[in-house]
Amino acid sequence: MTELARQSVTAAKWGLFSSVAKFVMQLLVNIAIARLLGPDAYGLFALATIGLLVATFLSEVGLGWSLMQRETLDDEVIRFVFTWQCLSGLVGLLFMLLAAEAMAEFLRDPRLAEVMRWLGLCCLLNGVAATATNLLRREMRFRELAQVQLLSYLLAYVLVGLPMAFLGHGVWSMVSAWVLQSVFGLFLSYRARPHPLRLRFRTGQAREFFDLGATVLLTNLCNWALTNADRLILGRIAGTQAAGLYAVGYNLATVPNSLMISALQPAFLASGARLQDDLPRLAKGYREVQSFIWIVLAPLFAILAVAGTEVIAVLYGPAWQSSGLVFVFLAAAMPAYLAWALSTPVLWNTGRKRLEMLLQLPLLVLALPAFYAAASRGSAAVAAVAGLLFLARYLVTLLPAWRALDLSATAWAGMFLHGLLACAVVAAPGLLLAAPLQTLPAWLAGMLKASACLIVWLLIVLVWPKMLGQAALSLLQRFMPKGSALGRAWAKRCV
Repeated sequence: MTELARQSVTAAKWGLFSSVAKFVMQLLVNIAIARLLGPDAYGLFALATIGLLVATFLSEVGLGWSLMQRETLDDEVIRFVFTWQCLSGLVGLLFMLLAAEAMAEFLRDPRLAEVMRWLGLCCLLNGVAATATNLLRREMRFRELAQVQLLSYLLAYVLVGLPMAFLGHGVWSMVSAWVLQSVFGLFLSYRARPHPLRLRFRTGQAREFFDLGATVLLTNLCNWALTNADRLILGRIAGTQAAGLYAVGYNLATVPNSLMISALQPAFLASGARLQDDLPRLAKGYREVQSFIWIVLAPLFAILAVAGTEVIAVLYGPAWQSSGLVFVFLAAAMPAYLAWALSTPVLWNTGRKRLEMLLQLPLLVLALPAFYAAASRGSAAVAAVAGLLFLARYLVTLLPAWRALDLSATAWAGMFLHGLLACAVVAAPGLLLAAPLQTLPAWLAGMLKASACLIVWLLIVLVWPKMLGQAALSLLQRFMPKGSALGRAWAKRCV
């Protein structure tokens, strides 16, 4: 294995560790806060974060991505990026202050304005922290990055968010936790990766930075519209109660995915940037990643979908029962979301940066009326449209990425069909048990269905790993322990 491959695997391992740890923390915290707040307050905060995401894009501008893309860096470049990240953070804060009333009026809830104003502080704090964070990603120091993310989340929510929610402070418990998480993240990231703090407004490569930053910003805004149009439209038509019910199912389905994306996409982007002149190796890595998603991970999401309604009922209680189908539809669509996110680095590393936005704009035009039509039929209908949109986004991004790496369409079709078959085999026991288990308590029925499916998945991965195919197996082998007797026995089964 080459040094770059070792670095990439190490980075991905730490990213996955961080993702799992953060998912467990977020799951426990979200369950506790959702139960304490109820759908209305939870929905109010979820709608406020829609505006925060736009402001966050403004506060980060995309200049940080240029730090990962450049082959060499010096203090002049770092100072230049840091200066404009700070200024863009101020722009994000101003956006939240000025857009708060308009957002509250659009969503027909005056409480939203004050929440958005306070969340605007996150834009400034995240903008200041972005340089250190992206330098850690560039240097593939994902261990330190994982520590920053986990510690800042733990301090903010365990010390502040949960106690405030328990004491009845409602939506402000989550607002306080978000702002404090950004404060802790700023100090911890700079401590892990110090850099010059003197401001510098000009540099010899300014045009290159701003061109890349503008592309990232426009792409992020397009992605924001595609990812958040469902909640925005549902909130306007059905109110904060429906938005809260939708947000719980949406968050539970997407949080593990979002964490994996935040861990794996930067690692893939950083390593891919070093392979821009070695397309065969980049193609091999991309095919392994895509096979791993569809053949190894997709069946796990299928298990979540099979037991989805019981999962919501057990974790959140009867007040959130309507979130069950939302979770089912979105969990089934998550492999497409993850596969899309790990296709975009290929476009960026093969000179096709603008295609990510241009190919998705027609989907946005089609999605808006579809969401409006679905919103009047309830949150589950909106989730079904959102799931189809994830699949469409993946397909339109996949085609140019696959072509850029000179991979055959038949290879992708074989991989995708292989993945669908794996999902069907793993999900079958749970589907067959659904009717006989209807009379049992939700927790027991869900546990039995999920356990039956998980046993099948484990049998495939551990006992018959060759059924996964060489591409998926090649990536899986890098993450399996090799020193133990179990690891050596499993390695023999792969031959």
